[in-house]
Amino acid sequence: MRRGYDDLDKLEVLTIIKGLLINESPLRVGVGREPPLGSAVDTAVLRVRFADDNLKPFIPGSSLKGALRSLSEAIVRARGEPVHSPWDYSKAEEEARNSNFCLICGLFGSTELASHVRIYDAYPVEEAPTFIKTGVGLNREFRGAQPGILYTEEFVIPGVRWRFRMDVLNVYVFPEPRDERGNLLRQVIDLLSKGLVQVGARKTVGYGLIRLEKARYEVYEVKEGLLAKTAEGDV
Repeated sequence: MRRGYDDLDKLEVLTIIKGLLINESPLRVGVGREPPLGSAVDTAVLRVRFADDNLKPFIPGSSLKGALRSLSEAIVRARGEPVHSPWDYSKAEEEARNSNFCLICGLFGSTELASHVRIYDAYPVEEAPTFIKTGVGLNREFRGAQPGILYTEEFVIPGVRWRFRMDVLNVYVFPEPRDERGNLLRQVIDLLSKGLVQVGARKTVGYGLIRLEKARYEVYEVKEGLLAKTAEGDV
């Protein structure tokens, strides 16, 4: 099946999805291995400075998009379809030459194709308190704690609400999908609404579990040369 998804030179349909994300377990999207200057912990939560000069945790749109892309890849693999790495440059170039992109690249983009999905940074609706957890390094050979290796990690407490927004360009998702990309994205959004998506650190111990709630969609299409709202509803 030929998939010519390089259609972003024009806008046919724009779907905007907005809602609230709830982190149902502790959450940390970190700043990396090097803590900020003066930090009291070894691995700190990523923060952004607001206009009132307060620093608050946030969830980068790139982290959310990466989590949804990984979930989409897992679904497609489970169906028996091949999935290549987004950094497989030769495969991406081959798809571009043939104008025949894989399903994942057709949604989330590649080095040769812009993404049809935009996910914005998620900022907290209210305060986002954090807590500090002390951990100990493990000795894999002796299957026990390694003496002298203690570290501290910062996490956002469970139950914080974050503003969520996703834009989908030239893919019909709501009210009904019209192709395989729309169907796949509907599945992923449904899993997000059921609280089955994780983002950030410590996924193997259940951290970073997020759930989408109170989400609504608006669909805009070009009619007589103007972008007009043609549908809206609950996700």
